[in-house]
Amino acid sequence: MPSGRFAVSVATIGLGALQLGGVAVAAPAGGGGVGGTPCTDARIKACVDLSENRAWLLDGDGDVVHGPVRNSHGAEGHETPTGDYIIQRKERHHVSQEYEGSPMPYAVFFDNEGRAFHGGSTDRESAGCVRLGEDDAKRFFEHLNPNDRVQIVE
Repeated sequence: MPSGRFAVSVATIGLGALQLGGVAVAAPAGGGGVGGTPCTDARIKACVDLSENRAWLLDGDGDVVHGPVRNSHGAEGHETPTGDYIIQRKERHHVSQEYEGSPMPYAVFFDNEGRAFHGGSTDRESAGCVRLGEDDAKRFFEHLNPNDRVQIVE
């Protein structure tokens, strides 16, 4: 029986919140997950592999439409959390209030802690976001929409 981990996601809808829970089952070794990614839910629109610094866009039916692409993620003490998430909002020209006005172009927010996919240098770690090269960040921004599912695995 495969081992799994419990993942909880919260998405804000209007003035309420929707909480989704479930078991994320580890994908078989060798990229045997959805569309050859390490992710396990065919309904996802983005997959991130933190251990390999790779990310993919998917069609929500299990097929990869872009990737893998290089990314960077949270530094020690600011780790990017693993689990299943729902896209909450997008901002083309977001500027971080928490991190001294750092630009976050093509920001696609996936949790209530301000973490997002966004453009920037993939040569350094982030404060918990999934940082993508500018062209890839634009592609993620154009492809992902509020209520889309994403999965982040280690």
